[in-house]
Amino acid sequence: MSSSKLAIRQDMPPKGGYAPIHWKRYAPKRTIPGYFFFSAWVGGSIYCWSKMALMRFEHRINDHHEFFIRKSLYPFIWAEEDRRMVRARKQHEEDLALIGAGTDWDPHRRTLAQEEVWTAWSPREMRVLLTDEERVALGGSPSRYSVNDLYQNYMWQIDCHEDEAKAWLDKPTRMVGLNDRELGPDGSDYQK
Repeated sequence: MSSSKLAIRQDMPPKGGYAPIHWKRYAPKRTIPGYFFFSAWVGGSIYCWSKMALMRFEHRINDHHEFFIRKSLYPFIWAEEDRRMVRARKQHEEDLALIGAGTDWDPHRRTLAQEEVWTAWSPREMRVLLTDEERVALGGSPSRYSVNDLYQNYMWQIDCHEDEAKAWLDKPTRMVGLNDRELGPDGSDYQK
């Protein structure tokens, strides 16, 4: 039998045609839209920049006020520092008098500055030499001042700093004229 005589059945569309194809994509919105994030970023930036501008303005005004407050307080601060220096110098002289009792040591003698005019005290001339126990043991009385009243909380009173400065000045190539301060006109030592 030849193939031309076989019954051929061909699929045909249904009566009335096929239903319309839903070709349009439908994706429901499941996240926050991008324009919301963008608007939130813009709004937050404006808010933060405005607050920072106000904060910088306030700091500028506060710095301005602090400058004038400190400027008006400088005389009182300097006067208090002078009082503490005088107290420390008095305590130093009292300690020297207790240490050098029975000798010809003069506690009022300046050994670090021998100019004819008065010069500021050096840190070594304001250093407390004795404790209260040592003062009582030597026949003196305890100190009338606290530690803060005697300039003892300052780093520039440490011996090594002054020794380093003195060693620098003692170099023959450094400030030759300053090495003759502690010597008399004839070259003798004032401490003798």
